Amino acid sequence: MATRQAASPIGNSKFIAFVGFEKMNTKVARQNLPENQAAWIENLQPIAPNVLTAVPAPNAPIATVTGKTVAVEFQVNIKGVDYVMFFATDGSLTAVNANTGAQTSVAGPGTFSTTPDATVFGSQRLLIMDQTSGYATWDGTLFVKSGGLSPNINITNAGSGYSSAPAISFSGGHGTGATATSQVAGGFLIGITLTNPGTGYQPGDVVTVVIGGPGTGATATVVIWPQLQGTTITVGFGRVWYANARLLGFTGTGLSTGETWDDTASGDAAGTTPIDDADLSHNIAALRFLNNFLFIFGDSSIKQIGSITVSSSVTLFTILTLASDIGTTFLYTILSYNRLVLFANKNGVYGIFGASVQKISLDLDGIFTTADFSLNMSASLHDVHVANPAGSAGGSIHTYMLLIKFFDIRQNITRTIICVYQNDRWFIVNVGNSLLFIAGNVLASTEQFETFVSSGADVTQILENSNAAVQFLLITSLSFHGNPIMAKRVLRSGIAATVQNAQSINVTLDTEYVTNNYTFLLAQPVIWENNSDAIVTWQNNSAATVTFEGGGFFVLDQDTEGYGKFVGNTITGTVKQFSFNMAINEYVDADPWGKLP
Repeated sequence: MATRQAASPIGNSKFIAFVGFEKMNTKVARQNLPENQAAWIENLQPIAPNVLTAVPAPNAPIATVTGKTVAVEFQVNIKGVDYVMFFATDGSLTAVNANTGAQTSVAGPGTFSTTPDATVFGSQRLLIMDQTSGYATWDGTLFVKSGGLSPNINITNAGSGYSSAPAISFSGGHGTGATATSQVAGGFLIGITLTNPGTGYQPGDVVTVVIGGPGTGATATVVIWPQLQGTTITVGFGRVWYANARLLGFTGTGLSTGETWDDTASGDAAGTTPIDDADLSHNIAALRFLNNFLFIFGDSSIKQIGSITVSSSVTLFTILTLASDIGTTFLYTILSYNRLVLFANKNGVYGIFGASVQKISLDLDGIFTTADFSLNMSASLHDVHVANPAGSAGGSIHTYMLLIKFFDIRQNITRTIICVYQNDRWFIVNVGNSLLFIAGNVLASTEQFETFVSSGADVTQILENSNAAVQFLLITSLSFHGNPIMAKRVLRSGIAATVQNAQSINVTLDTEYVTNNYTFLLAQPVIWENNSDAIVTWQNNSAATVTFEGGGFFVLDQDTEGYGKFVGNTITGTVKQFSFNMAINEYVDADPWGKLP
């Protein structure tokens, strides 16, 4: 075994240890951070103060929506099937099965704008509100929009004598093209299924359901699909809520149609109310029903409705203002996280804590100051799977993830990153600089929140593959270690980490003067015990190739060269099943007010 290099002059040595990372903080420059805060943590998830674990890599795309570019995505469950709803920039909508990747064309080009809003009603159907299409729905089979009949056809008399399914047709109104099929059992009409909603129907049209033989006596009713306009939609208190400019609208109680999502009858307590408050500067930007409250987001204010009542066919509620100087226009960032409601605007990320609104992203100010809001920010919830020692997915940590585009001053490029919030701290996930949208929801297959992203035509599940490598970046503070006057001559540097396979880690020694690069190459995993399991080969006095035997936790060190009053490290690598623990630098005091020779 090769002889290890002689030890440093410990008697005169001092040590800077970057350990116990409290958080990532981009608000201030590196030289203003304490040693237990990092200037940047990318693709390393803080698990504990001394454990930063590499995140799982993305899976291969589950689908490519050929010829399309994503505008907006929603991840929804409809009748037991998990879908990624892919709204494209050409105004089309494609449903992608989140498990199989199978694609279903829901609506063609020109149907929607590039900023639709969508929700689900009882896992039965997708409800869409859009400034181009208006109110629309898809139940996994049939797409209906303004001008069509409602798929909710109510049988008012089952009749008798139906030995086979009778033909169904529609009469009356201005529309044409509507078709339906029927279902019978025991001689009775038990169901009517709309197969084509038709076109051209107008508000006020009275449409009759015509039921053929061989039986008699069956009757049914149908209404025109609600021709509502708006830009945002949600479901709460058993009804559909929507907004158009300053007008808040809501469907009825369902007494007329049997369902609330197509009931616009004023006698069933449907209606609208304007929001005339001065603190709503322009329009209602988003409606969201979260944590048993209906939240009304404007660009400069946030309001909520906590309960509703119905009296004499009139819906009654009280609107409470939570903030008159904070709001958002980024409706795709609004989510519930650990009983908080989180959202982002151009100033950062905020949380609604009961009746107060507080900024939770002070540590991201360095990102938001150079943000490029030409990309519409979006967010998802994700349960990040932690690889267990055997390398398979074990437990998970619940997070809020925000996609944002910003100019990276350090790299002098524009990047698209995901800012991840967990337990009052932030870190960064990077899966490519071209992401356009992220969306997440609970998948039935995993029973956890999963996130799908798109960089254009692809639909890709991220943070899923613990057996593939990811590139990480950790930038420590620049520490003067209690003495900003005395220059420090760095003699030796070391890192501690835990690995399960061969890893190559690059460490730079940073000062206010210069950055020097050093490479720690793990040809095999190691538990470094009794200083006996390392074979070190020096190359040009700047890099070490280290071959280890065994696996698990290791500590590596090597001679380094650095000079400055402020000392730090930048650590990078392409790794999997990896945890970074600490970086340590040994130095001796050099010169007061030191200057480079």
